[in-house]
Amino acid sequence: MQKKNTQKPAVKRNNWPKFVTLTLILVIALFAVSLLPRGFSGDTSLIGNGTHALLLVHDDNILQSGETMAAMNAIRDEYAERLAFIVADINTPEGRTFANSHGLMPAALVFFSASGNKLQTLYTPQTAESLRLELNKLFQF
Repeated sequence: MQKKNTQKPAVKRNNWPKFVTLTLILVIALFAVSLLPRGFSGDTSLIGNGTHALLLVHDDNILQSGETMAAMNAIRDEYAERLAFIVADINTPEGRTFANSHGLMPAALVFFSASGNKLQTLYTPQTAESLRLELNKLFQF
């Protein structure tokens, strides 16, 4: 008596749908990451190196500080070639040292000339428009 072959023939599966799905997920993820705001420099040594600087003494616990950072981020692309955007985080040793050595409180927004002179310090809430006005007035942009 002959044995019957009960095994089903192997079916070759098409991997294209998986490949297309994976590629689509990667493209969407890369696009989403590109939309995230870039971080601000924390390097205070940029002050006085020939480029005007805008420095925020940032504290995560103060709402005004976060709002001012959002306003800075909104105008960053307009002024990036003419202005260094710096954040001194008060919750880091470097940021706290910088703020203390310059007599600055959290949420201070400080405008520095290209030579490193402190031109103006603001403690009031800022918007993108108010920052544009101050930058244009102080630096004649």
